[in-house]
Amino acid sequence: MSSPLLRVENLNKAFGKVVTARDLNFTVEAGVLTSIIGPNGAGKSTLINVLSGLLPADSGHVYFQGEEITHLPTHRRVRLGLCRSFQVVNVFPHLTVFENVEIPVLAQMRKAAHLFRPVAREKAVGQRVMEVLERTNLAGQANGTASALSHGDQRLLEVGIALAAKPSLLFLDEPTAGMNPVERVDILRHIRRLSASGETTFVIVEHDMDIVFSLSDRVMVLNRGDIICDGGPDHVKGDRQVRECYLGEEVVA
Repeated sequence: MSSPLLRVENLNKAFGKVVTARDLNFTVEAGVLTSIIGPNGAGKSTLINVLSGLLPADSGHVYFQGEEITHLPTHRRVRLGLCRSFQVVNVFPHLTVFENVEIPVLAQMRKAAHLFRPVAREKAVGQRVMEVLERTNLAGQANGTASALSHGDQRLLEVGIALAAKPSLLFLDEPTAGMNPVERVDILRHIRRLSASGETTFVIVEHDMDIVFSLSDRVMVLNRGDIICDGGPDHVKGDRQVRECYLGEEVVA
């Protein structure tokens, strides 16, 4: 039996008296599209921040592909293949779509330090950029500026920037935030397609329940730093504790 892609053991994180992760233990298997849900303040984004290295854990251990990364800085985790996106769109608005993806490709191919070598000579870089843009359905807009993209396409570009690093595991923090219903359906379709390719495993923090239950293979529910339910969408939908604390339903025994 293969080892999990990510393993978290007894992870703790608190801000004063506010506990956002309390002795968390879970694994993420390669190829399983996982969503993390929970009410505001449940600890979802904090968990991603700790796992990606943006925040330090108070205690516990994080293993990625069998290697302990608990104390590794973010850039080292990215090198190993663990990446993330943010709630707020994080692209270079005045650069072209191509150039936005070219920057992380140069870094991933260890060519970013070649300051005085024309990038145009790096044919392998250009090919890799176009591969990423094809995967995110943005190849037709490669020469346009990022600021001219719709909000939904800017989100896809952000996913493309993350994919340029060739991650084995990619955390998406509220990828549909600020989108209209059409854009949400579109990015849902793209995430499902990218996940099905098997190149990258996705873990998503999301509030839109329609997206969570239609997209996910697995749903993990956080509440005040604890995992209160973990399983398939149908199992989570029917869980009494989830319905009471997250869906706002009072369940009568």
